Amino acid sequence: MNAPDHPDRACPPHGTSAGPGGSVVLCKWQPELARELLERVRVHVVLDAYDVAHGGVEEDLLAKAATVHRVSSFDALEELATVAVSIRLQDPAVARVVSFTEFSQLGGGYLAEVLGVGAPAITSVAGRDKRLMKQLVAAAGVATAQFHSLPDPADDTAVAALAARLSFPVVVKPAAGFGTMSTVRADSPAEFRELCRSFSYEPALASRQLVVESFVEGEELHVDAYWGTNGPQFLFISRYFAPRLAVQRGECAQDGGELLAPEEHPELYAAMEPFTARVMEGLGVTETMIHLEVFRQPDGRIVFSELATRVGGGWIPGLVSQGLGRSIWTVLADLAVDGRTAPPRPVARYIGMVHLRPDAPGRIVHIPSAAEVLAVPGVVHAQVWPAVSDVLAMRHPSEWVVFAFLAADTREGLDALINELPRQLTVKTVPVEES
Repeated sequence: MNAPDHPDRACPPHGTSAGPGGSVVLCKWQPELARELLERVRVHVVLDAYDVAHGGVEEDLLAKAATVHRVSSFDALEELATVAVSIRLQDPAVARVVSFTEFSQLGGGYLAEVLGVGAPAITSVAGRDKRLMKQLVAAAGVATAQFHSLPDPADDTAVAALAARLSFPVVVKPAAGFGTMSTVRADSPAEFRELCRSFSYEPALASRQLVVESFVEGEELHVDAYWGTNGPQFLFISRYFAPRLAVQRGECAQDGGELLAPEEHPELYAAMEPFTARVMEGLGVTETMIHLEVFRQPDGRIVFSELATRVGGGWIPGLVSQGLGRSIWTVLADLAVDGRTAPPRPVARYIGMVHLRPDAPGRIVHIPSAAEVLAVPGVVHAQVWPAVSDVLAMRHPSEWVVFAFLAADTREGLDALINELPRQLTVKTVPVEES
């Protein structure tokens, strides 16, 4: 599918399904997705330096690729340009660029545009820069938190002028950030000015420009869906047990979330699908996985927070997989190759996830194994990220430790699991001695 002749027309950001005889470009290494694609269709694989060094690339599997390209990062424009031209000259049958990770979204969008299977570059930029994202969504008539751009937080004059215009509290975060990294709340002009003077960026964040948003009261919900030309192939609404900022500030005892059953929340699902459709129309994208975050205010009003045109991070792939009844990566391969997939078959009526974290940062001295987590009745899947002796900094809520995915036939059964699991299984740390 070629890029549209009108920038406001909705179109696939990274092409359409490959279909018989077509081929795909896979950005970055995700083992399950790579295996599914490489066994079913012709694939051009593009890896970055992180994939090569730490991605666990399976060379036997990689050998099945039509071509393999390595770049330093998906932000390296000239490197990506040469990759795109090489693939374009070699394979006129490329139908889709598959990019479902945060770090390949801009680069994947650029590859797709050069290959003639994607939307204009502004679409990919809007998927990463929250300022453009909110501008486009608000222009589509979607309720959105007020925001201000702060290109240089070291500019004291600009910071003071902005502080005089803001209504506090506000949330300050990187314009192209993710995972609640370097995201801070300021409750007063003085706190805002001090925060800007000493703003700290996580190493994973490249840009140093900020967005300042009005703090929105309400319950944090997220929508995980594959949004096709005619609407969602599937759509799940989930809730966090506590706002991500509250987790970081140590204001909650429980971290995790749960899928909301459509039969128990019919009005929410009925409202969220057209809401999501307006967001997608504003951004001008279809045929992509999305992770949409919103606030549901006490009066029921839904306010847009942000959207990623990829699989959600952290526990989202596992939670959605339980809702689908099979791996999200297999489902995404179905959609990339065939343009369709089987309907969801949830593993249970009630599905949730508990994130086990220690009480404080430090060196891990005890952590349950995946087998120990799975031994708890009601746990259907477990992931353990660090190991004993690893150090947890806990600077942001996206430092993943232990995921326990839960399934129950009743609401009471799930609630009991959510409350009991942290009492049975704990992660313990000790302070790190400074040398």
